[in-house]
Amino acid sequence: LSNGQSAMLSEPSAISSVSRCGGSDSIADWPLLNFALNAVNGASWVSFHHGGGVGIGYALHAGMVIVADGTPERARALERVLTVDPGIGVARHVDAGYARAAQTAQQKGVKIP
Repeated sequence: LSNGQSAMLSEPSAISSVSRCGGSDSIADWPLLNFALNAVNGASWVSFHHGGGVGIGYALHAGMVIVADGTPERARALERVLTVDPGIGVARHVDAGYARAAQTAQQKGVKIP
């Protein structure tokens, strides 16, 4: 799953569906966090929706678009969003207990609480 998606019935084996905090991430936690982080970091627009390839009611998704118009403002927003969007994916995998994600976070300076 992408960092902005959570599916109850199709959670692939590549990521645990239970966080270290004891809850399931198949509810809206991770997609909502992804949605909010993209919004506050300068995405041109964000979306939060359900469905996708697994059917209505079985998955939640966050999406975003960034308009890059060549201005310094948009360049800064582009850098922020393209940092935070994959960064939350690393954080999600660290939270699920994946050692490689923790190593990557440390190597790349991703701050994980």
